[in-house]
Amino acid sequence: MRKYLYVGILLGTIVLAGGSVNEETEGLVKEEMKGVLTDGQAIEVDPLSDTDKGEGGSVASLELTQKEKEDYYKQYIEIVEQVMQKKMGINIKVPPMEQFQSKDWIEPKAYETMVQNMVDRYLTVERETLNAVSPTTNKVVTNLNGETTTTAYIYIPDITCEIEVTGKFETQYNAYHDRQLFKLENISTQAASSVGTWEQTSYEASLIDGGLTYSIRIEGIYSLNGLSLEKAFTIEFHCNEFGKIY
Repeated sequence: MRKYLYVGILLGTIVLAGGSVNEETEGLVKEEMKGVLTDGQAIEVDPLSDTDKGEGGSVASLELTQKEKEDYYKQYIEIVEQVMQKKMGINIKVPPMEQFQSKDWIEPKAYETMVQNMVDRYLTVERETLNAVSPTTNKVVTNLNGETTTTAYIYIPDITCEIEVTGKFETQYNAYHDRQLFKLENISTQAASSVGTWEQTSYEASLIDGGLTYSIRIEGIYSLNGLSLEKAFTIEFHCNEFGKIY
């Protein structure tokens, strides 16, 4: 019997379990993940290749005792939690333990490979989608109050969201470098359109390139149709020798 990875998806929510395809699943959409995550859609991912299977080349289901199942399930949860900490904008969940069938139990390493393969497919779609956004749309504007606003884009299946990022900086001449350098005072963000809502939860700034560039990781929550997804992205601000920020 061919083995499949079955994922139930509800607007960015991925429920993962190992196992084979049942009759109900066979009647659903059959295609590889392309980032099109819509209400009620379920996707069968193609059977695992030898590469997907990981070490040993097998993801055969296991006969486990109740204690072993509890231990495996705990590891499944930990694997997914580690992935979710990356705040990619997808909501991956492990089904309740009582929903697992005997064929769903696989080695934790194989489960980790399954999750990572799913994430890699998502990130590929995200990268291709964001790369398609024209760089000319990313304009930097200096506001009348001296703050600098630019645009960032985040990918939430299956839409690209424009986020306005506003930085408040202080520039000062540095005699040692014989040029203007800058210091970040605050970063704020807001959704540029009415499609969903964006709430910034935190940011972390790192000064790089000898004080010429701020690399800023921004985290927040994007909400749409009652579903909230954590998302993180990185954006940079630069300062030229005359103190112009771009």
